[in-house]
Amino acid sequence: MKIGITCYPTVGGSGILATRLGVEFAKKGNEIHFITYERPVAIQGVDYDNVYVDLVGVVEYPLFKYPPYTIALGSQMARITKQEGLDLLHVHYSIPHSSAAFLAREMTGKPYVVTLHGSDVTLLGSDPSYEPVNTFTVERADAITAVSKFMADEAQNNLGIDREITVIPNFVDTDMYYPAPCQVL
Repeated sequence: MKIGITCYPTVGGSGILATRLGVEFAKKGNEIHFITYERPVAIQGVDYDNVYVDLVGVVEYPLFKYPPYTIALGSQMARITKQEGLDLLHVHYSIPHSSAAFLAREMTGKPYVVTLHGSDVTLLGSDPSYEPVNTFTVERADAITAVSKFMADEAQNNLGIDREITVIPNFVDTDMYYPAPCQVL
């Protein structure tokens, strides 16, 4: 399968989880395209045969006080989906990623999945400046997941999401992180 993953490429929880998930999908033979504004921190200095980073370019223009990243991201998602034959877009953290994925799906017909992580549902996601579009584009995703039951409940309560949200808890690589041997007294 060819999957486009969009996340914040930073050290925050949603970006790290999305990047590690993409790497695990790649290890199983899938082709992964990270579509974001810079190479994710979790894969800096590491190359994988079937993992690609497709950077989003944002044009600085004097008219715009803030560059329209959502439009640039949606354009890049659609471009990479068509160019590389992606089967699916999976976005982590809904603001602004679900809006961009919605636009890309409208242009390509390919499905998108939204994973809700935290403040994209609670603080920021329910703010009146973002909530209507956030709710609209999350509800229209082909599938919605959340990292905990609490987050799924918050999405239904704060955003009024009235459909199934599949809970897929955050995970840990137990080959990489494991308890140190216990010393006997």
